[in-house]
Amino acid sequence: MNETETSKEVEYDTKNTKRVLEILNASVRGLTITDIAQQLKLNRHTITKILDRLLIEKKANYDEKGPAKIFYSTGTSKFVGRIDQGKYDKLWIDVFKPKYPGEDQSVRINQTKHDHLIRASSKFRSVGAISIKRKNLINLIRILKDVARDELNLKI
Repeated sequence: MNETETSKEVEYDTKNTKRVLEILNASVRGLTITDIAQQLKLNRHTITKILDRLLIEKKANYDEKGPAKIFYSTGTSKFVGRIDQGKYDKLWIDVFKPKYPGEDQSVRINQTKHDHLIRASSKFRSVGAISIKRKNLINLIRILKDVARDELNLKI
């Protein structure tokens, strides 16, 4: 009988998160939660929590096909910088390289906050992320420049 692996720290379980990402990257059509759980011999609830985190971090996405959700990898990214907004609040910036031809490159900004209740090596949790497509990046920079100059009286 196959033993199912589980983890008490599922949401912050980087080992299983890497395994889920590897499986999603290898899949051409995408996979359901049940498919992933069977291939990795993990509990469905563990996979659900990991996928929720990957969705927040914009590392995975899904399409609904009837009652099923088909999850797939959104591609690879390259870390380019971090902005410390305070001791416990950080913005992580990376360049997102799409998995499929014809999709735009984008810049992803992920916000994390320190969580004192977590009993894991990483005490930071993602609280939100945005992704700006390459073609719209210039518009975002213009808006930020205008806000800095007009609203915050910064010389830029």
